[in-house]
Amino acid sequence: MTGRVFHTSDWHLGRQIGRFRRDSEVDAVLDEIIEIAVDWAPDLIVHSGDLFDSSRPGLEDMRRAAHALRRLGTIAPVVVVAGNHDTPHVLAFLEFVLNDMGTRAGDQARVRFATDARPDGLLVAEYPTKNSESTLRIGALPYLHPNRFTYDFTDPALMTAAYAERMRAVQADVYRRLATGHRAQDILVFAAHLFVEGATPSYSERQISIAADYAAAPADLPAVAYGALGHIHKPQSVGRAGFPARYAGSPLQMDFGEAGDTKSVVLAEIGPGAAPSIDVVPLSSGRRLIRLEGTLEEIAQRAGRVGDAWVKAVVTVEAFNPALPDTLAKMLPKATIVAIDERRAAAPDRVLDRKTSTQELPDIEDLLRDYLSDRGTTGPALDRAMAAFAHLQAEPDPDDPAPCCEETLLTAAIAGRPLDAIDRSSLLTGTDTTATKATA
Repeated sequence: MTGRVFHTSDWHLGRQIGRFRRDSEVDAVLDEIIEIAVDWAPDLIVHSGDLFDSSRPGLEDMRRAAHALRRLGTIAPVVVVAGNHDTPHVLAFLEFVLNDMGTRAGDQARVRFATDARPDGLLVAEYPTKNSESTLRIGALPYLHPNRFTYDFTDPALMTAAYAERMRAVQADVYRRLATGHRAQDILVFAAHLFVEGATPSYSERQISIAADYAAAPADLPAVAYGALGHIHKPQSVGRAGFPARYAGSPLQMDFGEAGDTKSVVLAEIGPGAAPSIDVVPLSSGRRLIRLEGTLEEIAQRAGRVGDAWVKAVVTVEAFNPALPDTLAKMLPKATIVAIDERRAAAPDRVLDRKTSTQELPDIEDLLRDYLSDRGTTGPALDRAMAAFAHLQAEPDPDDPAPCCEETLLTAAIAGRPLDAIDRSSLLTGTDTTATKATA
């Protein structure tokens, strides 16, 4: 008497790497995820949050999400948890579209979204297994930003308590609702988008959302047959939870903080009276992310093993080399170079003392000239750039208008110059040429 849960997470549709979109990779990995789901024939599919990368996803990413979720919905019912990157209104629109313009609701809906953590809005749903011997009962908790407690919960204790304490109370409420009317054939599943203490991040998530102050304790998670977690991009199990709980992770290496991570989906076969069977299936779609660091000679030694990949190059150089991008491109003909970071080997940091700072600091023109020269702008091109800069400096500042005629007269009076010697035409333009005439 078991049920099958297919667990995926953190698609981050719309995520770019540098200035490059990754549409072909995303389409390939979504096809791979769907193929695995077809072969395994789950009873329930759970997406544990961050369907999109932006709170305002583009039309193409909305289309891609709708198409993939509709295909998954033909395999098994789908529950999607709202992540910290997702917007409830966007997910509500997707739910409306995917369920035949709202004509399918509740248990009839093939794709449902958990966007509300309040007691009266919490998603608790039941799905019978294909053999009808048991029922998967899921409680889904969307990401709860610390500020939302003030708006979403009326209990004063939740407003003033620490984040971990508030999460403990909310998670306990999820479990109470799951356990209400619990039957012997029910298999309880908890799905949530949150950071659990002890989880290993990939350093590509938003740092504020994985701070220690916002971590939930593993022991506070509801005691269920399986915990489907999202938010951390590195696939991993959650220790000390007392039951199988896993982060499915992102399906692609999202940035260089995830280079080296093996991406996967989770197949969980669980039941009230059976030992859980948790299978992690690797995903092979998507290009690798590789960070190359060292001198050009050191990078050249590794270049032959890079192949088709996204590359970030951190190159140690003696001086600025304008041909560096072309040199790296020839070394890595199949790769896409996302970023090049030059590091000067012989550029020690100099600490300025008070004497140095008052006597040796260059002016802005010298700094600009040196900067342009270092970046390869020399000769006539440098002269034209400096002339343009001088022209810009000579332009009047609209935020600092010329003095008015009364101010000109007052300035002349304070300086002790006779007022009848002031050029009267200057009063119309706000300029005083008296001093110039006197010294000419």
